[in-house]
Formats: sequence, C-alpha cells, structure tokens
Amino acid sequence: MTGKLFFSVRNIVSTVMKRKKKAVIPLETLCDYLKHTPFDQYLTPVTLSEFASCFDEVVKSRPGKEIALDPHKVYVVCQGEVDLSTSYPEVEGKVEAKGFLCRKRRGDIINVTQTERDVKRRMTVKIGKVIDVAEDIITTGSGEADIVLVSSTMKSLNDFTAVHPELAAPIEAICISSIEDRLLTISFLKGVPRSKLNVLAAMCRYEAFDANQVVFSENSIGTKLYLVLSGTAQVVAKDKMSSSRDVESSSRPTSSYKRAIEKSIVLQRSFECGGNQKPLLSSAGEVTIAELTTGSFFGETALVFDIGRTCSVKTSEKSLFLTIDRTDFRNFLRICHTIEATLTTSIKKRMVSKLSSLGIPFLTGIPEEMLTSLATSVSIQEVPMDHVIFRQEDVGDAFYIIVHGSVRVETNHNEENNLGTLGPGQYFGEMSILFSDEHTRNATVVVSSDKTILLSIDKDSFQRIFVSSNNPVLAAEFELRVLKHSANLKHVLAHPLGVTSFRDFLEKEHAGENIDFWSAAEDFSSCTCESVRMEKAKSMWLLFCADYADRQVNLPHSMSAKLDEYINTKNQCDPELFDAARKEIFKLMERDNFARYKNSTEFSDFMSRLGILMLRV
Repeated sequence: MTGKLFFSVRNIVSTVMKRKKKAVIPLETLCDYLKHTPFDQYLTPVTLSEFASCFDEVVKSRPGKEIALDPHKVYVVCQGEVDLSTSYPEVEGKVEAKGFLCRKRRGDIINVTQTERDVKRRMTVKIGKVIDVAEDIITTGSGEADIVLVSSTMKSLNDFTAVHPELAAPIEAICISSIEDRLLTISFLKGVPRSKLNVLAAMCRYEAFDANQVVFSENSIGTKLYLVLSGTAQVVAKDKMSSSRDVESSSRPTSSYKRAIEKSIVLQRSFECGGNQKPLLSSAGEVTIAELTTGSFFGETALVFDIGRTCSVKTSEKSLFLTIDRTDFRNFLRICHTIEATLTTSIKKRMVSKLSSLGIPFLTGIPEEMLTSLATSVSIQEVPMDHVIFRQEDVGDAFYIIVHGSVRVETNHNEENNLGTLGPGQYFGEMSILFSDEHTRNATVVVSSDKTILLSIDKDSFQRIFVSSNNPVLAAEFELRVLKHSANLKHVLAHPLGVTSFRDFLEKEHAGENIDFWSAAEDFSSCTCESVRMEKAKSMWLLFCADYADRQVNLPHSMSAKLDEYINTKNQCDPELFDAARKEIFKLMERDNFARYKNSTEFSDFMSRLGILMLRV
C-alpha cells in the first residue's frame, strides 16, 4: 500500500456478512437515552419521539471487545464506554495501541464517517519519504459495564429533517459538521495547525444543559473547557465584600479594599472565561461577572491547572456546549508534543494580556510586539501549601505575580513575624530586578493556600525585554509603577511626561532653568554632528552659563570657566563637554526640589496619567 491511502474499518465486513437480528428497545427507553445527548437541546417531547424512531438498530457489546460500526450511520452511546483508537504504520508493519484518540461515554455521539475523514486528513507519516497511510479505526468496549449503542442512518435523519426543517441545521451540525472549525474560534487554539486540531476534534464532546442549570460551581475542581455553541450562561462569584460586612458589620470597607475586591473579581473572570463577555450587574450575596453567548469559551484553566474553579457558571436558557476534558487534552499534548510549547505560550500570553488589563505594574502598557516575547519568558509555577518561594536575605533573581491562591509575607525583624497576605493580582519580589547589583530579599514569602499559581520573570529576561529593548520609556514607566513614592528623580526624568511634569513644578519654584539646561545637555550628548554640536554649545553657554545669561544655572565657578575655555577659546565640543555640568544640576534639583515635587499635585497628576494609583496612608 506504499504511496497510497489505505483505510478500513476493521469489523465492517463482519457486520455486513454476519448480520444478526436487530435488538429492539422500547421507544420510551430510546427517548430517555436521547435526553442525555445534545439533540435534546432542540427537541420537544413530540419531536423527540419522532426523532427516537430514527434510531432503529441496537449494538450491544462487552468491555474489551471490538465493536463493528457502519461508516454510514450515526451512533449514540447509551450505556458503558467506548474507546476510539487507530494504528500508526511503521516500515515493517503496524504498531497497535499507539493511536488512542478518546473515550466516548453515555450521551456521546460517534460518527464513523466523520472520524474516518479526520483520520485520513491527519495521518501523514514520514518514513524516509512521505507516505500517506492510515490504518483501521478500532472501536472497543471499555469500562466495567456492558455497552449499548443505538444507531440511525443518515437517510433516516434526512427524512426527519425534511419534515422538521427547523431542526436541519442543529442536527447536521452535531452529526456531520467539522468540530475543528468550532475549535478555531478558541483564541489560544488559533495558532494550532488544522491537521493537529483534527486529533483534538475527535476528543471533544457535546453537552446540553437546561435553563438555570449549574455547569460548575465555585471552588469545585475544574476538569473541562467549554465552548458555547448556542444559548447563554452567566459567570457568577460570591460577593466577598458582602461576606466581609456580615462578619464585621461595624466597619465599612475602605475605598482601597473595594478596589482590591473589584480587581480580584475581574481577575476571576480573566481566568475562567474568554471570548465575548458582557459584564452584568451585581445582586445580593453574588456578583454576576459576565454573560457568555455563542462563541464564548470558559473554564480553560482546567486544561492546565488542577485547581478549584474561581467562580461558578450557570445557564440562563437551554444551552449547548462543546467540551474538552483535561485528561483528553493532556493525551492530545502527548500525541502532538510538537505544539505543546506553542499552546503553553498562547496560554501564558493570554494570562499576561489579561493581567495587563488589570493595571498590574509590570504588565500595563506593554506594546503588542513585546507581548509574545514576554509570554515566552515568563514561567508558570504551581506551588503547594507551605512552600517557601524565597527566604529573607536570599539574593533576588526574579519577581512574581499571583494568578491564583495566596502567599504569606514574613520577616525576622517584625515581632509578629507575619506582615500580611497577598492574593490574586498582587505581586512581590519586584526590587530584585530593578537593581543591577545582587539585591537581597527583605522578607520571606510562603504559600498560604492549598495550591497557588504564580507567573514569574527572572532578572535576565526582564533586562533583555525592557532595558535592552531600546525602549527606555517603557522601562522607566515600569520602575515608576513599582516604586511609586519611592521613585527617584532619575526615574521621573527618564519618561517624557515626567520631564514635562517636573518642569511645570520647577517653574512654580522659579527654577525652571535647571530642567531646561539638563534637557539641553542630554540632547547635546546624543548629537553626532560636530558643527551642530558647536552651534548648540555656544547657544547653551549664552543661555545658561555666561555671566549675563538670561536663564543662568548655578554651576561652580571652576566648571563654568572650563566650559568657557573649551567653547569660546579652544572651539572644542566633544559629546561629553556638558556631562559634569549636567550631573551637577541634576544633584541640585534632586537635593533642593525633588522631595517637594513628590508631594505636589504635578507629581500626582503625572502618575495618574500613567494609570498609577497613589494611595496615601
């Protein structure tokens, strides 16, 4: 069969040659079976009975036995479990059990024709040269219970939809539509090659829910990702502010506490749902975070992390979801190991993007072109209760952002030892990446929840992405967000808005000439044309340094005399000519003006323009 496509369903021949008398299932029982399928989403009691009549054949088997399926029929698993697998060819022959696809359970649909088409598309195996070979689809009973399947021909289903045309689209979508088209609507799968998505498509399931039914509850362990195919659902979380007021009714939540709660709620939404979300209003005891409509997906953290759900999801009306189970997804990554890194990066990029939208200092304002580089560089760490992330006096080499869970901050210099607890959206260890020397930790950080998820970035990666990225403004803004009131003049003047803000303040203090001279000296040092530098040097001398200068700056006499000699006598103007004078004026502004500036409205307005919240305690 080399060079040709060969495909067979192993036991179809035995099905045709050894046809047994059809088993019969009462119509009422058939209807009950179909109520567990996605078809039930669209059927009334009357159409359900008519639809059930299409499934006129029963297939029974036992665990461990191969099951013969007709490629021209659609099957519904009514009882037991069924494994779908395939065999991958090698040069010397087939190797069994390498191509496990998925396990189908009660209510799942098996369409051999669709599975056959998907396997043909994906099974391109390189053996010396490209050989298009695909072997048997093997359908085997699994689990402990006996297996019961019911089947319908496509002709019977077409006859049914001819009578009920309003049901044609959903039935066709469930029976013969390409699942990978649905998967491509999930943002973190958009970069996955279509040939790889075919494997994942075989592992997906349809799940239907009635109106006002809970899909999953807050704090339950997540096991699936959901994609909304029809209907609507709401993402809800417990009103923690309301709970707090119940405990301490005598104290009113502060504005900073409210902001922390709001950020926590937004963070919950960020990691439980994606796609098209419509924010809704709150109600007593419960916060409705978002409404999920067709095309939205949610619960994706369950594919990566074994943690409790951060919120609940319940349907607003009858809804149909396409689901991916975590176990199947991990099998998918093992089978398609070449794309695991791509998927992980996509998930990290989405995390970084969502955290950026929350105003977390390290991530806010990152240009799109840097996002992929940062997502590649950050690490996701899943750490257990009481794990020590770092100890006081350790040399710092990374900072951390909390995605899920909490950490406890402790110090040896505090009588009570425990300084407090940090939760989702908060960060720690930032000072280690802002200093070039070996900065030591000033506290110990310990995991305080059952399981905590952190994003971390090491100092080298930060320096490469921010400092060495030819984007000093971004690096300055980063430092300002972290340091806030602890920022020094260097950080303010590294940002164009900071220069403008500080100039406005100095003008009020009648010292605007200092910042103007400093800016002119900065510009002078970067000038590469000697004739232009000379012109600039003479202009700066006349404006700032001469005895009769209109905006004279306070330089030592010896420094002014040296500038006079080089500019007006020697006609020398190296780029470093004003370096000493610039540093002198910088020290003067830092000593005489900067402390007052940090308590001024100009500084507050500057930080506000950057979106940095300045809290006064």
